[in-house]
Amino acid sequence: MTTLNPSTLRRLKKLKQSSAVWEGDRRPLPAKNRQSHDSSNIIALHAPEEESQPHCILWVDGSMGVVRSMDMVESTLGNEAFVRALLQAIEHPQSPAQPSLPQKILVCDRELQFYLRGVLQDLGISVEYVERLPLIDEIFSHILDNFTDDPPVIPERYADALNSQSERLWRNAPWDALWDHQVISIKLDQWDIDTFYVIVMGKMGLEQGAIFYRSEKSLVKFRHRIVAGNSSDEIEETFFHQDCLFNLFETPDLESEDDFPPIPFRGKIRALPVAPVPFKPIYGALHPLEGGRPYLYEEEAIALSVAIEALNNFWEKYSSRLKSNFSDFSETYTLSVLDLDSDNEVPVAVTVSSMTELSCELNQISEDIAIDDEEDDDDAPLISEDLFPDNSLIHLMTIPWDLVGFLRKATIHLQLSESFPNTKKGEGLAGLLIQTSRPKALELIEKIKGFEGIQSLCFNPAEDIFGNACQLGLMVMGSGDLQLFSEFDKSILSSEHHKRWKQRAKNTKGHVCVIIAMGITGASRGNPIPQHILGYYEIKLIDDKELGLGKLLAEPAFDFEF
Repeated sequence: MTTLNPSTLRRLKKLKQSSAVWEGDRRPLPAKNRQSHDSSNIIALHAPEEESQPHCILWVDGSMGVVRSMDMVESTLGNEAFVRALLQAIEHPQSPAQPSLPQKILVCDRELQFYLRGVLQDLGISVEYVERLPLIDEIFSHILDNFTDDPPVIPERYADALNSQSERLWRNAPWDALWDHQVISIKLDQWDIDTFYVIVMGKMGLEQGAIFYRSEKSLVKFRHRIVAGNSSDEIEETFFHQDCLFNLFETPDLESEDDFPPIPFRGKIRALPVAPVPFKPIYGALHPLEGGRPYLYEEEAIALSVAIEALNNFWEKYSSRLKSNFSDFSETYTLSVLDLDSDNEVPVAVTVSSMTELSCELNQISEDIAIDDEEDDDDAPLISEDLFPDNSLIHLMTIPWDLVGFLRKATIHLQLSESFPNTKKGEGLAGLLIQTSRPKALELIEKIKGFEGIQSLCFNPAEDIFGNACQLGLMVMGSGDLQLFSEFDKSILSSEHHKRWKQRAKNTKGHVCVIIAMGITGASRGNPIPQHILGYYEIKLIDDKELGLGKLLAEPAFDFEF
C-alpha cells in the first residue's frame, strides 16, 4: 500500500487538529453530461456510444455543514484519488473552511475504511465505517437533480413531419449537383426566423446534408473565416461560430470486403442486387454563444421541417435547370404545419429563391484566398484532385488472378509492367477500382494518357482539419504530377479490409493495379463484370518516403464514394 512520505507527514502534523467529524465518499455521475474539454461549453454532436461514468469525490465537514473539497475523476482511478482529495480538504479547503486535521472520518465503504486507516495511521485521525452518510446523501441528491435529461432530438409532435421531409431530402440529394457556395434562400417570416440561407454539403466529399443559416451575415462571415483559417484550432473554433440549424446524414463506413465483393470471374457471371444505401439523419443547432446542440426545440423543429419541405418542392421543380445553369428562380408555396399552441394545422406561405449574386460572392471569397495561397506556396508540391469524374466510385479491392490473366490479354487500354511477378500468391492482386459511366471512363483514360500513364500509388501521412491523423491516397502519374484519389481516416486504416489489401500488395512485392470500369449504376455498381472494364494499369505501391512530402494537411475537396 502506498503511504505518505515523511515530509508530508511532518507538514500535516503542524496543522491544528479540530474536533470535527468529516464525511467522505465517491459516487458516479451520469456519463452523458461529461464534457470532452473541461473549459468548453460545447456539447459533442457525435458522442461516443460507450463512455465511462466520471466519479465525484466529496469531503464535507459534518460539524459545520460545509464542503471542504470536491473533485471529478475517472472511474478507473483507485483509492489514491480519494486520498488526494482528502489532502486538498486538509491543506487547501474551499472557503470559508480553514486548514486543519479532523478528529474523525466517516466512510460507507469497508475497503476504503481499511485503506484510509493505513494511510492516516500516523496522524491520529480515527476512520470509522457507517452504513449511511446523511450529509453527503443530501449533497449528491442536489447534484443529481441538476443532471436533467436532454430533451429528445426532435419534439415528438413534430418528429414524423421532420423525418419524412429529411428522408425526401436524402432521396433528392441536391449535393450531387450543387456546390457549397451556391445559396438558396427560404423566406419564412415565422418562429423568429426571417429567412434561412441554405447551402448543401456533399459535393466536396464532406458530410452530406443541408445547413440552414439564420442570416446572410452569418453565412458570409463563416465563409470568410473558414477559407482564411490557418490552423486546425482556428478552423474548429470557426465551426462553432456558425449561427444555423442543420440536417446532416450519416452513412455506414465500408470496412469489409463483403461490402464490395471481389469482381466475379470464375463460372457463370451473375448480377448481384444493390441494396439501398442506409442513412441516419442528424439534426441540431449551432450558435456562437450556445455552442453545439444535437437536438431541436419546438420552434426550431417546425422551422426546419417547413424549410426542408419547401427546399424539396423547389428542387424537384427546378433541379434540372439549376444543374445546367445556376440562375435566379423563385417560387412561393403554401404549406400546412401543426400550430405551436394547438393541434390544428395552419397554412404558412414560404418563398424559395436561388441566389446567384450571393453565390458568386461566396465563390469569389474562396478564389481570392486560393490565389493568395498559390502566391505563398509556389514552391510547395502540387497535388491535384480534378482528374476523376464527379460521383466516381473509388474502392480498394482484390482482383482474382484468373481475371488478371484475362485482362492482360484483353482488347482494352493496357499499361503492363515488364517486372510483373509470375508467382500468383494469395487470392488475387490488390487493385484500385475506379467506376463511372462509359463516356466518363473513356474520357478519364484519355486524360491519363495526357499524364503519360500511371506510375505508382502512395499512402502519404496527413492530418485532417481537426488535427486527426489520416493518410492521403495519391496517384503518381508518369509525368510526375500527383492526383489525390482518397482520404483514409483512422477507422479505415485500422480496418481488416485495408490491412488485407496492404498484405496482398506486399505479397506481390508492391505490384498493384488500377482498373477503370463503366457500369456505375444498377447491379454492377461496385462489382463490374469483365466486359465493363475499359482500362487496366499495372503499377507499384511505393512508400511515402519516396515522395518526400512529409506530413500534409488534408483539406478534402472531392466527391467520391468509397
